Amino acid sequence: MKSVCLNKKTKLPAGGSWAELYGLLSDLLNRRNDLLPLIKEFELIDKALKEYFAGVKECSIDKFKIRGRCEDIQIYNLPSKIKQKYATKTKKWVINIEKIKK
Repeated sequence: MKSVCLNKKTKLPAGGSWAELYGLLSDLLNRRNDLLPLIKEFELIDKALKEYFAGVKECSIDKFKIRGRCEDIQIYNLPSKIKQKYATKTKKWVINIEKIKK
C-alpha cells in the first residue's frame, strides 16, 4: 500500500516532497511497531516493582533510589442519578495503528 492520507494538518517540510513525507511516516510507524513489545515489558515490570515497594518510604538498590509516599485522594461516591445529571459528552478522534499482516 503506497498512499498518503491527507488531513487538514498535513504540511510538507520546507522543500520536501510527498515521497519524503511518506518515507518519514513509514519509518516512524516501523519504529513504533518495533517498540511495542518493549512498552508492554516495561509496563509489566513497572507494575510489579510498584506493587512490591508499596508502603516503602525510601530504599536504595544498586544505582536506583526508590521513594514512596502516601497521598490523600479525593473520591466522590455519588448516586448514579446525580452523576448522570452532571455528565457531559465530548468527541475525540480515536486512532488505531496496527501492522498489516501480509
